[in-house]
Amino acid sequence: MLIAFGSLKSSPGSTTTAAAVAAMWPGSGAGEPVLLEADVRGGDVAARFNLATEPGLASLSVAARRSTDASLVFEHVQELPGGLKVLLAPPPADRTAAAMKMLAEDGRPWLRAVAEQQDLAVVTDLGDLAPLGWGWAVAEAAEVLLLVVRPVLEELTRVISAAEALLARCEAAGTRLVLVTVGVGPFSKDEIEAETGIAVIAELPIDAAAAAMLAGRPDPRGILSRLAGGGGIAGLPLAKAAGALAATLATEQLRPGSVSDAEPQDAVADDGVESDRIGALA
Repeated sequence: MLIAFGSLKSSPGSTTTAAAVAAMWPGSGAGEPVLLEADVRGGDVAARFNLATEPGLASLSVAARRSTDASLVFEHVQELPGGLKVLLAPPPADRTAAAMKMLAEDGRPWLRAVAEQQDLAVVTDLGDLAPLGWGWAVAEAAEVLLLVVRPVLEELTRVISAAEALLARCEAAGTRLVLVTVGVGPFSKDEIEAETGIAVIAELPIDAAAAAMLAGRPDPRGILSRLAGGGGIAGLPLAKAAGALAATLATEQLRPGSVSDAEPQDAVADDGVESDRIGALA
């Protein structure tokens, strides 16, 4: 299984969301989770957890050129505290971009093999998905592309503008496109789906404590541990929501048509008057 998280602009939370979903992936037959850093701006996880950058994405991109064996991924992973396996991207943007370019040009058969492997769940952080970016090779091989967005005007306007092209591209690739909202905003799930034509599969909270733990930040005073309680990060709001999303992704067939589509439509207010809140403000 290959799952991709991305955004239309940097820093709406796609990296934290991908890490949380991988960390909270269900066991018992749902496939072994692997977090893949694939943001062409460079990786962060190695520095956060004091790990070497090799093996990782760079070494994998070379090996994947001559293989369609999905299990190849395990030759290039490292482990984070807690046991989550991760394919690390090099911190320099040029090295990560070169690795992603190689994967896009020569590694698509391997990516498709990963997508078809049901005992493996590669959760990918693509970061900012530029229209001509190398990350689209992963997105187009994935079963589902989850676009992470904050439910605020400036970000939703960007999604609305790109929705038609994104839906067409994903449909052509056989990839299901859905939205994940992070945080609160003035627009409801129904309004977002009506305006974008894209289903909202999850609404995640902003959770600074969970994000800090996922980023490996030091906790010298035990503040994060106390916030998390005896259950560790699993007891925090983001982890609970990410766990529910992970369970959905693990159990649903998310190729096109498997989740009810959100058709573009005019929102109708309670008094029967048509309301186009996002479009009117945009």
